Amino acid sequence: MKEMKQRRKKERTWAEAARLVLENYSDAPMTPKQILQVIEAEGLKEMSGTSPLACLNAMLHSNSRGGDGLFYKLPGRISLFTLKVNVELCSQLRAQG
Repeated sequence: MKEMKQRRKKERTWAEAARLVLENYSDAPMTPKQILQVIEAEGLKEMSGTSPLACLNAMLHSNSRGGDGLFYKLPGRISLFTLKVNVELCSQLRAQG
């Protein structure tokens, strides 16, 4: 069982780890640095390389562009990200209300 958890952690991508953080550990948008802190604290992804923050940041930016991206970057100066599903849900609720 422990071996299976280790294998999943090693195979998890930055996108999967960030999605888990935004789904389970936060009810508000987060900066890449905050997301990385949770990933490290919870051991959601095996860290390798010299700049995990740069990798995470690049992935968040590339996956927040276009219509089929997983993440949404809030407009403004600071990089704040949330799941695109959350933004779409809020838009639907506003349209109904």
